[in-house]
Amino acid sequence: MKKIVLFLSLILTLSSCKKNILDIPPTDRLSEDAIWTDITLPQLFVNAQYNALQHGMSNDITYYGDEAYNQYDEGSYHIVGLNQVNASNVTNISTYYNYWQTGYSAIRNFNIYFSKIDGTPISADAKAKMTAEIKFLRAFVYAKLIWNYGGVPIIEKVYDISDNLTGVKRNTYDECVTYILKNLDEAIAVLPNQQTGTDLGRASADAARALKTRVLLYYASPQNNPSNDKTRWQAAATAALELINSGRYALHTSYHGLFIGEANTESMFSRYFSSDNSNIIGKLFAPVGSGGNSFGAPSQNLVDAYEMTNGVIPIVNGAVNPDPKNTYDPKNPYLGRDPRFYASVLYNGATYKNRKIEPFSGGIDGDSQDSSPTGYFNYKFLDQTLVVSDKFAYTAPWSFFRLAEIFLSYAEAQYNLGNEAEARLYVNKVRSRTGVNMPAITETGTALFDKIVHERQIELVWEGHRFYDLRRLKLAPTVEAKPIQGVQVVKNQDGTFTYNRINLLNKVWNDRLYLIPLTFQEVQSSGGSLVQNPGY
Repeated sequence: MKKIVLFLSLILTLSSCKKNILDIPPTDRLSEDAIWTDITLPQLFVNAQYNALQHGMSNDITYYGDEAYNQYDEGSYHIVGLNQVNASNVTNISTYYNYWQTGYSAIRNFNIYFSKIDGTPISADAKAKMTAEIKFLRAFVYAKLIWNYGGVPIIEKVYDISDNLTGVKRNTYDECVTYILKNLDEAIAVLPNQQTGTDLGRASADAARALKTRVLLYYASPQNNPSNDKTRWQAAATAALELINSGRYALHTSYHGLFIGEANTESMFSRYFSSDNSNIIGKLFAPVGSGGNSFGAPSQNLVDAYEMTNGVIPIVNGAVNPDPKNTYDPKNPYLGRDPRFYASVLYNGATYKNRKIEPFSGGIDGDSQDSSPTGYFNYKFLDQTLVVSDKFAYTAPWSFFRLAEIFLSYAEAQYNLGNEAEARLYVNKVRSRTGVNMPAITETGTALFDKIVHERQIELVWEGHRFYDLRRLKLAPTVEAKPIQGVQVVKNQDGTFTYNRINLLNKVWNDRLYLIPLTFQEVQSSGGSLVQNPGY
């Protein structure tokens, strides 16, 4: 008899830590018939499918791009940066990006759901709600697949292990986008605008609208829109504006608070955790001198990008910006920077848990094998009030979508529609957030485009956007060819410090890296009908 194994210990906790949580023994094994003839188990099956939406409360998400560096090559990201990835070793890459197997395992479960749900003894209203959730999840999974691989097969059949996959072909990117949008529109028509109470973390109409905005933005971007079809930019702008005009969301008054669990009305869809279903981000990212692993180490490339408080970017291409308004001091390089820098990065001399960060030789953070290779530590997701331990349950939620992203997506779309004043307005809304208060941008033309890209880099750092932004905007050939850099901090005898820039990874760009390869096994199992991505 066919079995479906529900790993119920991994079922997404669909409530906040203050709400009731779902506790199911992890050893349960339920036959397929038992699931679909029961009145409650189908909902648990739906709950389990949320695990396909991988959150960022781990370290892998930070390394693919130019935002961070890991000396132990977690997730084998070096093989991407060095242009060494191929159809045989791609399986070594973190499943956050090597998503094929994860994605199609989820799609198989979605197809099982659709083949069984009509025969269950569940009310029509409950079926409609669960079906809308599955359609949202299906859209999200397909979106991740096309962002990583380009067009992929749209499959609605339940394949068994013994089935012959010969002849399975990839749909085009356009066909996949049409399919994704159809699923999202059908979900929006059924789901509530927002979820509350014990339903926090479930799909909502606004979560679907936010995903729709991102899908349309990527679809309009140069990688996928070489003819610059303006109707695609308009569709992205319209989708974003619907959320903006809803009045249901506002920028949070504390940028750092957003990422350590403060209640807010900025997040639109989040992964929630509990004491029984937690993460270890506080251990992974904390400085080694405080008992952490120093993972997610911010790159010097990123640190260079944080503006001075007067809006000048202090370092450009590794050299001090000659702008006469630049107030950067190489002897005191962290003074007077964008407040989001202090909310995101721990640097030499920064205060953490009532002590100073010391990443230099002889310092508490500088002489361990787990010392930061870049000289910096990732602070964005750290709550200083919590202990640093792999035994502690960290429960701050991961936000998949938030209002700042929607503002910046709207700004980008309006820029590409020629509405520069509207684009500046929404970039400046992000920059003028309480506690950030960076000066308004005034640029026009290509300089305005650069500012929009830069604002996404800073505002959305380590949230899983940068890797895709550089590719969809076709900026990767320049940016991804630059070495990942760090800083060597030297404490001088007189107590002053010298900051020496160091190369950590000499990256190599090749245009094949716009997409990730399919594995050799996937192509072979299709009998060659699955076409490999270019260059692999």
